[in-house]
Amino acid sequence: MRKDILTLLLALTLALAACTGGSTPAPAPATAAARDTPVPTAVPTTASTAPEPTAVSDQSQQSQPSAQATGEKAEPFGGGPALTVEQVKSIETYRMHVEVMSDGEPSAIIDVAHVKNPIAEDDRVTLYQKGEPTTLNVRYVGETLYINNGEKWAVISTFNLAELTVITPAGMAPAAPLLTQVGTEEVSGRQTIHLRGDKEVIPDIQAGNDSLSVKSAESAQLDLWLDADERFIVKLLFSVTLEGKTFTTEFLYQDFNEAIVVEVPTNVEEVASPATPMPSEIVALLGFDFPIPPDAQLSVVANTANIVTSFGVAEARTHLEEAMVAAGFTQVGEPEERAKDEFFYTFQQDDRTVTANVFSVVAGKTTIQIGAAK
Repeated sequence: MRKDILTLLLALTLALAACTGGSTPAPAPATAAARDTPVPTAVPTTASTAPEPTAVSDQSQQSQPSAQATGEKAEPFGGGPALTVEQVKSIETYRMHVEVMSDGEPSAIIDVAHVKNPIAEDDRVTLYQKGEPTTLNVRYVGETLYINNGEKWAVISTFNLAELTVITPAGMAPAAPLLTQVGTEEVSGRQTIHLRGDKEVIPDIQAGNDSLSVKSAESAQLDLWLDADERFIVKLLFSVTLEGKTFTTEFLYQDFNEAIVVEVPTNVEEVASPATPMPSEIVALLGFDFPIPPDAQLSVVANTANIVTSFGVAEARTHLEEAMVAAGFTQVGEPEERAKDEFFYTFQQDDRTVTANVFSVVAGKTTIQIGAAK
């Protein structure tokens, strides 16, 4: 289904504004377009590992001009799609800073501290309504998801950070070969290649079942800063102007492989958490039929389905492999054994890549973790 991008971007801005209306945290299922958040409160600084928002525009330093700057004809960069930081084996921890702007005013500012193994994450999300900020803190650690409600923490079942922006590095990564090189810069301590393209080469934006094109926009520009050695996106800047309104989204990755500790919150309030996602909601998130084992515990974190089973590791691996083949995917190579009882998979179906992780950190429990990247 193709939808006008202005409609969706305006809807996203309104949804972000509407998020500030609630007085208690009540995350909706992962298929919802927006979720309620607490009233403005100060997030406890002693409990958060996510950094305070910082200006991303000062993180890079120009070091070498491109063919465009010297008057030469610029050719497409070529090669394959860019990688995301999640696909880079050498990076185990990182921080991410995101800014979503509408006509120069912030709609959302997001700071994330992420640990890959075992997966843990601390998210600080600030949403704006008429210039007034609302901040919440979400934390995933020990296979449990927590949200800060102002004074206490509460356990919740789902929180889909990806819903706060329709522009993502994974969605823009396929554009890298079509962009032209602007120069080389140092960003977040990494030597990067700066690429740029206009609306003619920016791919359609996938938002759920909607396909959004910027071809009819007044103007649009995509800038990617790719790590020169490993070709992953260190920084992304996207802007589009439609009917006189300018929307921008900026991602910056930093603090690679630095020590990040995501602690289990103290002062956790015992409240009834929202219902666990139904198997049908997990299937809707993934976009294909994936059989959920009986008695599995389900959660959704950062657009990733987490299925905690009572399988052993070998049985869980077999279940994943057979289910993905049945869904029409082909396994790419052998799974990577990242640690004891942890196996990382890549599956391919036409131009879609899905990654999965099978791991066990608790005796008698094995998690099948499936990314929903399209």
